Amino acid sequence: MVTKFFYTSEIYKDKAQDIANFLGMSACSGPIKNDRAHLVFGESGLSFFHPEARAKNPFNLDFQTGSSGWRLKRADHEKLIKKALGKSDKPLKILDCTAGLIQDSLLFLTLGHHVTAIEQSKILFLLLQDAVNRSKETHNELFKNFSLIHGNACSFVQNADDFDVIYYDPMYPPSKKSALGSGQLEYLSKILEVEQISNEPQMDFEVLQLMPVNKMIVKRPIKAEPFNPSINYQVSGKTTRFDVYI
Repeated sequence: MVTKFFYTSEIYKDKAQDIANFLGMSACSGPIKNDRAHLVFGESGLSFFHPEARAKNPFNLDFQTGSSGWRLKRADHEKLIKKALGKSDKPLKILDCTAGLIQDSLLFLTLGHHVTAIEQSKILFLLLQDAVNRSKETHNELFKNFSLIHGNACSFVQNADDFDVIYYDPMYPPSKKSALGSGQLEYLSKILEVEQISNEPQMDFEVLQLMPVNKMIVKRPIKAEPFNPSINYQVSGKTTRFDVYI
């Protein structure tokens, strides 16, 4: 687990301790040492550092810049995911079972849908929550129909009758051509490693498929085997495809 939680200035002490409480930790003022995995809260928000990551800078989320910002600016060009969702006369209620970096959730929001995203990693949940709160200061309208929950999506089987669509994007090994780049994906892996989180995508799929919704969309690498061959239709790109179950 993360062994230290630092804050960069006394003005961030109380907020840092509130966040640290969620992890059952105490926040301290430093000095910050980069020889072990740790969290830091300061002017740029919450960040995570792992000494074995190739990226030398701490991992910090900002939805208005980088790959997230780029995708948001060109949301109208995301034809594959729009085709997988299909046309709807009203906003859809979407359950994103694997929040990750919520990049796809952000696209759903820009398309006018309502999204509930679930993340089981406490560290990633906190990083996401912090980034959402910072984004609300300038882009509150984007997140008015967004909810972020810490937990395991499979526990929501009995509560999914409020949703129209289940979206499932299990993490898979990064490729050299990944749009996220090796840095972000590696840090996601390090976070899961630190928290000793592992999943069985096939087993999770079988549980999630029991949810009483109109549609289940599963994001997969283009050459990966489907979790269930009984796919109603597929939407395929060059490296990724969406398996749609109705």
